[in-house]
This record gives sequence, C-alpha cells and structure tokens, in this order.
Amino acid sequence: MDDCTVAYSDIALSTEEVLKEIGYGNTLPDGNVLDLICELLAELKKEVKPRYVCFVSEGECEDRAVRIRGHLLATNATITRLLEHSTLFAVFAATAGREFEQIQQAHKADGDMLVTYMLDVMGTLLAEKTGDYMETKLEAAYPDIPHTKRFSPGYCNWHLTEQRKIFALLGQQPCGITLSDVCLMTPIKSISGIIGLGRDVRPGQYACQYCELEFCYKRKK
Repeated sequence: MDDCTVAYSDIALSTEEVLKEIGYGNTLPDGNVLDLICELLAELKKEVKPRYVCFVSEGECEDRAVRIRGHLLATNATITRLLEHSTLFAVFAATAGREFEQIQQAHKADGDMLVTYMLDVMGTLLAEKTGDYMETKLEAAYPDIPHTKRFSPGYCNWHLTEQRKIFALLGQQPCGITLSDVCLMTPIKSISGIIGLGRDVRPGQYACQYCELEFCYKRKK
C-alpha cells in the first residue's frame, strides 16, 4: 500500500485556477482580490502537506456492486457498468491535509467570509489535484493497462455510508483521515473511492448524463 506525502510543488495551485473556480472566468478581479489570492497561495505553499494512500487489488464487478478482498461495495448499476471489464481495482484516499485544515480554521475564526470562501475552493482543488497526482503514479505503475475515472461514495447514488467499506479496506485512519459516525471525513477536504483497471475497460468516462447531483463539481466540466 502506498502512503505518500505529496510535495506542494507537484500540485501547486495557480492564481488562474483559483479565479476560475471562484467564478471570475475570463474577467480579472480588482487588485485587492488578486493580492489576497497570492497571499493565501504563499501560505499554502509554505505549510500544507497533501497526502494520499492507495493500493491495487484483484476484484470483480457483480450486479450493482464490486467485490474487493471480501468486501462488497454497493456501487449501484451505473458505476458498476462504468467499471465493467475491470480486473484490478485501486482503492484510495487523498487529502489536502490537516495542515490545510488548521489554516482554514484559523482564517475562519477571523470572520472574513471572502477568505473563508477562497480557502474552501482552494481546499477542494488541493484534494482533487492530489487525487490527480495519485492517478499519474498509478498510470506509471500500470502503463499498459487502461483505467477508469475515479469514483467516490456520494457520486451517482453510491451511498455515503459505503465510506465505511473503503476505510475498512484502507485502514481506519488512512493518511490521517478519520471517518465520523455519519461518514464524513476529517480533514473535510479529502476524497476516497475506487478506480478500475483492465485491458478492456472504457477509460475516461463519467456518468454525468445519469447523475442527479446538481452541484457536483464535475458537472462544470
């Protein structure tokens, strides 16, 4: 099982990425907003330590579920169809890290809603880019085997309580992430899930045309 701390330089957030995610698009904000973004990014560069944990195991798709190491993950029919032909499964968790959460909480206590919002966006970006970095390592380890997109509990009606099975496979505190009684992760800027690998899988597909989650970040893409 790989448990890795990611160098911030490998997933560094850009001003352009943040501006896009907070809604500016091609419109430039005033200088005060730009200065604030730069200050926050400099703080993140100095302090944060994103991490991920991942292992690859044999498994199989069943009707509306995936079986990995004796655990039956009730992914539902849509995700199971997208994982079809997978013979290996990468089980993972990734996080912006506790250091990021400490920064976020400290600024939140100051009561500046703009800073709070910006850091919320930055934390989401950091967690997802840590997941992207993990996928590059997976591709390097299995260069000749296509893989699916990553799928997480909460996506496309895969029930959030299934996080418990992910954590049972990964260990109870993978890369420092804990799971609450209602299956929310701490640090909150964390992701978990599975990726299918197989020579006949259909890479690069999400099921957004079927998903009813209106505010999913992937819908913007």
